[in-house]
Amino acid sequence: MKNKNFIFSAKAVLATSIMITGIAGAEELPQTRAHEQFSVTQGFREPVVAELHRVSAADQSKVSSALIEKLRPGSAYQSAKQGSKLHITGKEWSLDVTADGSGAEYQDHAVGARAHSLGKPLPEKMSAAELEQKGRAFVAANLASQIVLGLNEELISLRADYRTEGGHDLTTGEITHAVVASRIVFGRTLHGVPIVGNGSKVIITFTNDGSLESFRYDWPKYQTAASQKVVDAGEILSRVQKVIGVRSGVTAPTSGVTVPSSEDEAYPVALTPNTQLQSLDCGYYDASSFAEHTTQSIQPGCTYLTVSQDSTGMRAGYAGAVPAGAQFEQESTWLETQILSKK
Repeated sequence: MKNKNFIFSAKAVLATSIMITGIAGAEELPQTRAHEQFSVTQGFREPVVAELHRVSAADQSKVSSALIEKLRPGSAYQSAKQGSKLHITGKEWSLDVTADGSGAEYQDHAVGARAHSLGKPLPEKMSAAELEQKGRAFVAANLASQIVLGLNEELISLRADYRTEGGHDLTTGEITHAVVASRIVFGRTLHGVPIVGNGSKVIITFTNDGSLESFRYDWPKYQTAASQKVVDAGEILSRVQKVIGVRSGVTAPTSGVTVPSSEDEAYPVALTPNTQLQSLDCGYYDASSFAEHTTQSIQPGCTYLTVSQDSTGMRAGYAGAVPAGAQFEQESTWLETQILSKK
């Protein structure tokens, strides 16, 4: 599911109040929603797209050194391998770099610790436009050597998220809400086709005073491979329907899914009597270098989010990606290719 809430309660106030921390509703930008509407009604703009391959980006030690020089020049730190990642810790900050050097995650723990004290009422949160401007400025100033755009590539803004805290005073009954941090999510397009999934993403989080709390990026280099014919929107929806039937343990209907006729009324789409498709995003599917198992082959695919509700009112969500090639490669680490390969 897109939003997850986490409940924290300090011992000193356990008997009098409850603090709830979570992500407020994500603010999808107009171009993001427009592409999701196009995906569910049309699928892909072209009937054939080129397959991609991830190629080695850079040495992880050199990447970490370059980032530290930008973010923490002169700081003392320690480094160690954690699996294939390089984990670096300094005084109240940390940095992880993936094995292929294409991804990194940075946390400023001191800034994060003061986020609560900087909370503002929800109406005073940073706008998506302001977040995008701050994010692009940060990338240009600090990540220019890592976030490199190739020919016919574009860095695009996708979504703004807001981390909120809600307090409930059990004595007075008063409920308060505040936004304590904001993040902007960027993605990438190649020849106008977006990368979907967690690959080719830059996520930057700021506290309300404009300080950088964290960032995470996955930004590989891609090489173009052989072209693939892609299926239409109807077949893509049928694949999602079959996958959800297997994942939920509910037999999928024998009838196909009706493709929405209007982009203005594209969602939700009924997949089964109790399951609806909430979003579909078609492009090149890249699970990212942060995934436990990363494949070098990047196939055309569509990410999906569905929600089901049983007779008792219990809701469940499923997210993933289906391949969109007429002939796709079966991958051991891509569940949906396994399901759809079975006759």
